[in-house]
Amino acid sequence: LWMASGPTEYGFWANVNPEVAHPRWSQATERRIGEDRRETLFLNGYADEVAGLYADLESRDWYY
Repeated sequence: LWMASGPTEYGFWANVNPEVAHPRWSQATERRIGEDRRETLFLNGYADEVAGLYADLESRDWYY
């Protein structure tokens, strides 16, 4: 599993916040299979439903 081979490669916040780039690439845009490239949505498009769960998530410890 990738989590075992590179546990610091990809943190939670870098995964769900398009303004936080992965150390090696931007995540500001995405391309789904069969679609054109588009802007990545905050919290993967579920911000209205789950943003309250992460209200205090500002620590850089969660970035990578």
